[in-house]
Amino acid sequence: MKPDPADRWKVRRLLIFGAVGFATLMILAGGVGMFADRYTDALVYGGVTIITGAISAYAGFATYDDTHQSHGKDADGN
Repeated sequence: MKPDPADRWKVRRLLIFGAVGFATLMILAGGVGMFADRYTDALVYGGVTIITGAISAYAGFATYDDTHQSHGKDADGN
């Protein structure tokens, strides 16, 4: 049984949205911590790093999938 390609992307999107949501919470917690005199710049830096890595990986793997999964097809998938 071959896996459905659409299901692959559903899982990838779920992972990316989860990572971006977690990183957003890290950035917000770091921002709140700055007003409470706590050393929280590592949370902000880590959150930005996670968002950057997640979006870059998603775009990179999408490009790879588009170029290597459509052998013999034109850009429109025909």
